[in-house]
Amino acid sequence: MKKLTFLATLLAVALAGSSVMGDVGSAFGTQATAQSVGHRVGYFGVGVGIADFTSVIGTFDYGLSRFTTGRLKLGFTDDGDNADMALSMGAELRWQLWRAGVGTTQNKNATQRPIDLAIGPMIEYFKIGSTVQAISYDLSVFQFGGFVLGSHGFMTSGGKLITPYAKLNVRVEDTKLSITGLPDVSESDLRVGLGTGVAYQFSNTMNFYGELQFDGNNGFFMGVDFKVM
Repeated sequence: MKKLTFLATLLAVALAGSSVMGDVGSAFGTQATAQSVGHRVGYFGVGVGIADFTSVIGTFDYGLSRFTTGRLKLGFTDDGDNADMALSMGAELRWQLWRAGVGTTQNKNATQRPIDLAIGPMIEYFKIGSTVQAISYDLSVFQFGGFVLGSHGFMTSGGKLITPYAKLNVRVEDTKLSITGLPDVSESDLRVGLGTGVAYQFSNTMNFYGELQFDGNNGFFMGVDFKVM
């Protein structure tokens, strides 16, 4: 029954041929603070997203320079009952602009900054599809844009670092819907998303993350990363 309801919704979208698909959002969440990982340092991360889409996530962060971190993202996304498991891919570049309590990363003598702050570009892509009652459909989503990521760490009495963080993204979300026997429907819309959470440094080589995401794929994400380089 859920599949038939979902198919009816897709048919309505295709027949309308207008901006009715709505936000799709990120399959990956944030799971990072604004602090750079360090030059030539690498972290491998795994996580899950329990949201409108359920995701299993893998990430690899690498320090391209002292204050620049690149991230590759790969995962599997499932919307529950309606489609096959989808492969999701993405990448982002984080440049740490501010260091909390120090100034800017370019000028330590600048006015002290209250938080760590990073900015950068991002891209993501995934495609889901299935066949319901002999009707096949495919929905592909390509997103690109930029983000601002802020965080501030607090040391506990036990010597562990707890870091609240928040990430605001502005992106173009390009969606294409194809249904057997009907014209394709394509949209490109400007979207805004927010993620906020907390990182817990378990050790010098391991961090845990828990967060909420509000960007179309709304829900809870959690994960862990390990220093591998």
